[in-house]
Amino acid sequence: MDTKLPAPAAGRPLDARRRRLLLAGALAGLSPALRAGSPAVLIPGPVHVGARLLQRVSPTGMPEARPDTFGPMTLFVFPTAVAATPFDLYIVDPGLGALLRYDPALDAMAPVRGARVSPQSRIAALPDGSVALANGGALPVQRFARGGRQIQTVDPQLGSAPYDDIVADPSSGRFYGLDRVQGRLEETMPQGRGGVVLPPGLLPDLPVALAMDDRRLYAAGRVCACVEAIDLFGSRSKEVVAEALPQVIALAAGGGWLAINEGSERLLRLYRDGLLRVERHHSDLQLVNPQGMALANGTLYVADAGARRIATFRLRP
Repeated sequence: MDTKLPAPAAGRPLDARRRRLLLAGALAGLSPALRAGSPAVLIPGPVHVGARLLQRVSPTGMPEARPDTFGPMTLFVFPTAVAATPFDLYIVDPGLGALLRYDPALDAMAPVRGARVSPQSRIAALPDGSVALANGGALPVQRFARGGRQIQTVDPQLGSAPYDDIVADPSSGRFYGLDRVQGRLEETMPQGRGGVVLPPGLLPDLPVALAMDDRRLYAAGRVCACVEAIDLFGSRSKEVVAEALPQVIALAAGGGWLAINEGSERLLRLYRDGLLRVERHHSDLQLVNPQGMALANGTLYVADAGARRIATFRLRP
């Protein structure tokens, strides 16, 4: 059974405390299985703690037929971001100082040469198997092919090219970059040029995280303690889809799902089609310090920096 939060009484503002109380009351009326996150909804999957290193790969990312292609087993140290393509997982590990491409078919991973990462790095996967890396600061976004070659610089030359966060629309190939300091969202064409600054009213105040799915952009705001869904390709309308979120660490979206990692109360929330389906404490999911997330093919990937691993969860409607 799904649930929506009760509507506030007319004329009364709904502050964060009241929202949490209403949410608790709504969840109390559910069955124990759904309050805990029914196994039919959130199913723990494989845990990745590292893999053999692929030291030599072809331009397409395949291992070369050489004796020294496969290197030693390498464990994650501090994974903070993850992105999923149809073929691979990309993982930012500042502890290793590397952006890594993990190939599930080979159970091996290749470092992306030339990629500079930090705990603030964010990544966005594209359907062709490439990845875009945003580092904020003074560095423009870099895009790397599956084989590790840098193929593009996303630099709209509008004055805020060093994005703090970036998402990519899988249908159009456009990039959406967030400048947190200026609260500015830019749309850049697939070739990485021709940026447009979107109206500032589209974003919530003090935006902290982005995700994208089905031509909708999700943005978390610190002031509203909420997540808004923004229609970028139609009416440019927006709606609040989740509230009572004082510290959003990361968002992920895909296949009708929206995942929210909330830090102050250490909660993972899952919404589907606007309805809250699961709310679980990090400890219930054996998550220590979850950071970045990705959603693809009905699977949620969580970069757990504290546990030094990538956790996976299968999602069922």
